[in-house]
Amino acid sequence: MDQTPQEIKALIIKFLQRETNDEEIAALQAWLREDELHRNYFDEINETFQASVTLGRFNPEKIDAAWKTLDHRIHEEDDAKQRFLSPPSPRHTLFKVAAAITLLLVTSYVIRQFWTTTTRNRGAMVYNSKSLTTRVDLPDGSTVWLNTNSALEYDADFGVTHRKVVLRGEAFFDVEKSSKDFIVSTKTISIYVKGTKFNVRAYADDPDVKTTLEEGKVELKVEGAAELYYMKPGDQITVNADLKKVVVDKVDPTDYSAWKEERLIFDNVPLSEIVMKLENRYTIDIVIDPSLAQREHLTMTIEHESIDEVMELIRLSSQIKYRKEKNQIIIYE
Repeated sequence: MDQTPQEIKALIIKFLQRETNDEEIAALQAWLREDELHRNYFDEINETFQASVTLGRFNPEKIDAAWKTLDHRIHEEDDAKQRFLSPPSPRHTLFKVAAAITLLLVTSYVIRQFWTTTTRNRGAMVYNSKSLTTRVDLPDGSTVWLNTNSALEYDADFGVTHRKVVLRGEAFFDVEKSSKDFIVSTKTISIYVKGTKFNVRAYADDPDVKTTLEEGKVELKVEGAAELYYMKPGDQITVNADLKKVVVDKVDPTDYSAWKEERLIFDNVPLSEIVMKLENRYTIDIVIDPSLAQREHLTMTIEHESIDEVMELIRLSSQIKYRKEKNQIIIYE
């Protein structure tokens, strides 16, 4: 039987909705340190919450209907149990928390079959995104967005003795400030931060590993090398493991995290900017003459369209043509 205090359940839901203050986060972390079972409980709720958020984007009506049905049933059952007891004052709020948690548990299984799988391996939590981006809220208050076909792993001591995660694929990190280093490890690089926002792209089939810093400071170490690279906002470091080559560039970091946004809105912007964000969102190479890219300006909104649908929209809205060759799109007049 679940013995978790209702106030802790309420705090977890509040934390996952990003509504907690510093004191509440500290209280939650203290509870997590008390027992490994507490961490397991948090991981279960975190896992199912992320899955339910994903479902909510697609069918909010069904979520709302399920919530109302479950809430009504819990009220009826509890009223029967409490006929001879005086109900506490925060009763209605706690019912909602209990119902929300139950609803998350009920809906998560089906959702994960299609979009996200989460497993435990010797105490480690492993998040695997499939065909959609996935948001993961970590126990230390940090947030990670996983791109498609990516995985994030951390062990049971995360947030207690260390803040280390292992990344395969691409992720955007919004790291909560702490005295403990937050470490992102890939097979090619390790990244050390205190609290910052940055994007890492490290797919197994791509020799280039890109780290792009949006806010704060980052220390980057290439595996097998002694040198540390210190990054500032707007810096991008590309490490090619095969060539043992490191390239440092200045970029617009938002161009490299556009993939995590559900909606891209362009208002009379040059085609060059649109192309940059399409390349990152759809993981495709687009070739276009620089003068043409700067000359054409478009207004458009992209949500869940495929790259083919987007290219057709661009063709109909401008004077350009395009053709596809393998994993490359060539734009011409």
